[in-house]
Amino acid sequence: MKIICQTDEVIEIAGDTLVGAHLDGMNLHRALLEGQDMQDASLVGTDLRGASVSGANLSRANLNRASLITAFFMRILLKNAHLIGSRAIGCLFDNADLRGANFSEADISGASFREARLEGAILLGVQLERARFAGALFDQTTKWPTGFDPIAAGAIKAET
Repeated sequence: MKIICQTDEVIEIAGDTLVGAHLDGMNLHRALLEGQDMQDASLVGTDLRGASVSGANLSRANLNRASLITAFFMRILLKNAHLIGSRAIGCLFDNADLRGANFSEADISGASFREARLEGAILLGVQLERARFAGALFDQTTKWPTGFDPIAAGAIKAET
């Protein structure tokens, strides 16, 4: 399988699917991965800066310590994904399904979570200066940093 990047780089991946793929530490800067099925993939420490991943399925994927700076993750499925220590500065998570995602110790400064699903997400220890949560849905199991008011930030608490 080939992954094409807007940097004119083409990355060859063994196999014909990205489900469960091991892409740890790879340089996928500005990769074109829209709509890809990448469930259970491992992308630990992977460079996905500026990548176009909108509409993809990364449920249960491991993106710990990945660089997602200015990446496009709109309408993505990241249910129960691990993003611990990731750098998602300016990343667009608009309309994304992030239920149960773990963003512990991640830098989400300037990221957009407009109308995202955040039920059960873990956002403890995150850097979230200028992060936008307008219309994002959360519930009583969503974990926020101490002192952060998600409602004041525009998020909506789901009715149980």
